[in-house]
Amino acid sequence: MRPRRTARVMVFDAVGRVLLIRCVVMRADGEFQFWLTPGGEIEAGEEPHAAAVRELREELGLEVEVVGPVYTEATQFEHRGEMRDNLDFVFTARCGEDEPVLRGVTADEIEIMKEIRWWSAEEVEAALADGVRIFPVDLAARMREFRRAPLSRPSGARTVHPRTR
Repeated sequence: MRPRRTARVMVFDAVGRVLLIRCVVMRADGEFQFWLTPGGEIEAGEEPHAAAVRELREELGLEVEVVGPVYTEATQFEHRGEMRDNLDFVFTARCGEDEPVLRGVTADEIEIMKEIRWWSAEEVEAALADGVRIFPVDLAARMREFRRAPLSRPSGARTVHPRTR
């Protein structure tokens, strides 16, 4: 299993909704569709915070203050045909509702990222109950925990136990 480190950002709007990206990837058993927070792989020699800032700029054209990491989460999942042992460094940011524009940089990003949408915690819970894949799976609780947090660096990040998706 290949190790992978990623920076993910819960981007909040003024009313506490979070921005998610709908992605569609092909797997051996067919199309796999899911929603997730903006972010991506941390490059060699890059710090997680710098990766979070870079990913928001590349994927959404956002130049905003990024806070954290507010927590880390270990997961395992299939990525590009192989299993990954992943560690997410999760950050928070805020922006106006009309600021993000889905763009992507690499051919892979442009191919898999289909749309962006603002979600309330209640909408996330309802979608999960209907079988929609949203990552992280505890996003609604995390939104409630961090949506009103001040934009300042937390004193420490928490680690969440591993999950497989």
